[in-house]
Amino acid sequence: MALVVFENGFQGTYEVGNQTLKIGQDALLPYDMTYGALSACLYSNYLKHAGAAGIEIRKTEVYVDGKKRNAVPATLETVDILFRTDSDADESALQACLEKATETCSMFQTIACVAKMNYRVEKL
Repeated sequence: MALVVFENGFQGTYEVGNQTLKIGQDALLPYDMTYGALSACLYSNYLKHAGAAGIEIRKTEVYVDGKKRNAVPATLETVDILFRTDSDADESALQACLEKATETCSMFQTIACVAKMNYRVEKL
């Protein structure tokens, strides 16, 4: 179970198990956590599909950014995702793994209900 506690306005902590994250103006903001959750979920699916294809992934940097709508509620309008991967596989094979990952990642599919999702892989 997660526990989120706020004090002194928008200053809080997000606690899960032995981990604590700070939330607020000088810490993580809501979309920071959304992008982190999306990255982790999508990467775990990427690894699964790469493994099934016999592709070794040594390292991946995941960059996520988005643009919010000006309407209320200010849902995401677009999300841009870049996977920079260190692997012996070529970019087209890695891109195929990412494509499959987008189909099986629950966070990706949830956000895709409100935003245009752009994603690509490049070699690290």
